[in-house]
Amino acid sequence: MKVQIFVVVFVVFSLYELVLSQSAADLAAYKEKQQACIKELKVPDAEAAQIAAEKEVANASEAYKCYHNCLYQKMGLVTADAKPNSENILKFTQMRFNKAPLDKIKTQLASCGTSVAKSANSCDFAYNFEQCMVKALKA
Repeated sequence: MKVQIFVVVFVVFSLYELVLSQSAADLAAYKEKQQACIKELKVPDAEAAQIAAEKEVANASEAYKCYHNCLYQKMGLVTADAKPNSENILKFTQMRFNKAPLDKIKTQLASCGTSVAKSANSCDFAYNFEQCMVKALKA
């Protein structure tokens, strides 16, 4: 009986460690993609610091607006020709806003997509979409 309990506890802790390491690996990959986009687009240092601190950037530069498009592409959320990958967007949004109900996420994805559809270019679209989603789901 003691051996069975030990095995169960061991398996539970092993799975927990696997989840933590996967999350850490995912976070590291995300941060790596962030830095690649910051470098590629030459995002100003002040805005790069805001990105790292996960803070909102007031009076965003064009490079910062394009940062979101770059990141979305690297994460597979949009294709190179700026077409959304709905399945990947939904998965990522669920992970990012894990406290938000799925119905609310789906509603906001549709609402934000519609409200920013007439953006001037793919950078404006990604930036405006990001702002809309964060405003709606972090509240």
